Amino acid sequence: MRKKILFVYPSSYDGYQRIIKSRKSFVPSRTLPYLAALTPKEYQTRIIDELVDDLDFDEEVDLVALTGMLRHIPRAIDIAKEFKRRGKTTIIGGVGAFALEEGIEKSGAFDSIVIGEADELWKEILDDFEKGCLKMRYECTHPPQLNGLPPARFDLLNSKKYMRSLLDIKNPIVLIETSRGCPHNCSFCLVTQYFGKKMRYRPVAEVAKEIKHQKSKHILFTDDNIAINPARAKELFLAIKPLKIQWFGQFESRIVENPELLRLAAESGCHDAFVGIESLDRNNLDSMNKSHNTKIDFKNVAKTFKKAGIRFFPSLIFGMGHDTPRIIESTVEEMIKNAVDAVIPWMLTPVPRTACYEEYKKEGRLIHEDYSLYDSWHAVIKPRLMTPEELTESFWRGLKRFYSLPSIFRRAYLGKRWDMSWFSCNLYFRQLVNKGFHPFAGNS
Repeated sequence: MRKKILFVYPSSYDGYQRIIKSRKSFVPSRTLPYLAALTPKEYQTRIIDELVDDLDFDEEVDLVALTGMLRHIPRAIDIAKEFKRRGKTTIIGGVGAFALEEGIEKSGAFDSIVIGEADELWKEILDDFEKGCLKMRYECTHPPQLNGLPPARFDLLNSKKYMRSLLDIKNPIVLIETSRGCPHNCSFCLVTQYFGKKMRYRPVAEVAKEIKHQKSKHILFTDDNIAINPARAKELFLAIKPLKIQWFGQFESRIVENPELLRLAAESGCHDAFVGIESLDRNNLDSMNKSHNTKIDFKNVAKTFKKAGIRFFPSLIFGMGHDTPRIIESTVEEMIKNAVDAVIPWMLTPVPRTACYEEYKKEGRLIHEDYSLYDSWHAVIKPRLMTPEELTESFWRGLKRFYSLPSIFRRAYLGKRWDMSWFSCNLYFRQLVNKGFHPFAGNS
């Protein structure tokens, strides 16, 4: 009889130890479908995304493997403890486990923890599990190469529980990875510590092959900066252009200095761009070691993406050292004035193992360490120039202002956006915000 591995992506708690549940989520995590693809066929595999699925602790399984972001870790610990009470073997990995390694080991909830990327460790882990000699700790000591990655097993998920385009409800959004790493070292971000500063690239032909395999016309590339290497990005965009897909990618603002590359991105199917603007204040950017953004004119960035025909989703972080309620308000008005398609704001949330976390911890400016609320839409810090309450009020007031009906129609008029897809996106985000949900929280 084949042994069974249950892969679990935990939900999180709402601050009152209530598990957050949702009818639908934005997109699934790629991590567990990819790990399932690395699992030998002699195992039975099943994936539970607890936000949209129910978890049965009495399910007959041999190994329970969990992963998640920082906010998922408290729930992951509780899930693992329940399975351990039933005699099951538990293991955890991923970014959240990397950030909270010491706390996870002390929890006693896991038989093993994986630190770093698991690609080349997974076979060893399963071999040790079979032999009954699973180690307490496995660590990735050298970043794996990205050639030969198998297609992620999204077939193990119920795609109907994730968002789809209103104009093409038959095709789910599929997550594809083409690179890992980041040469920058922004003090609030864990990407460089986890994946390293050196960029690693998946062969373009293999990326195209997986896109064809997944049989979806809607792709979200998980790369933290898909165009950081212009020559490689050009090769990628030219290769996927014949596939006639629509895709969403993450860019840095300096892409506007290369209008030809941005044009190629659009021609290859890029409809939406998540861009790490973070702040319009140069002092904030310098304080967070993101000085590479300071020479970019925001108006020009917004204008250039619009000219290329790509919807512009700037990421903003509120609560930095030079922020005040008035600055947050003026930033939101600047977004409206420049007809930004959708804004994705976050509250500054120091993550363990980052320079930002060490600074705030040393200065005693962390309000608490309930990591369930380290989700970037709850205030967990004491800002320098306002109270946590003022940060919270300004953050949500700004979100509601941006997604108000007057703002939506003004941005549509200024940006000449009259297509149904644009309106449906903004009205959907408006609905979430009015319910108290962050637009990218995953709830629906």
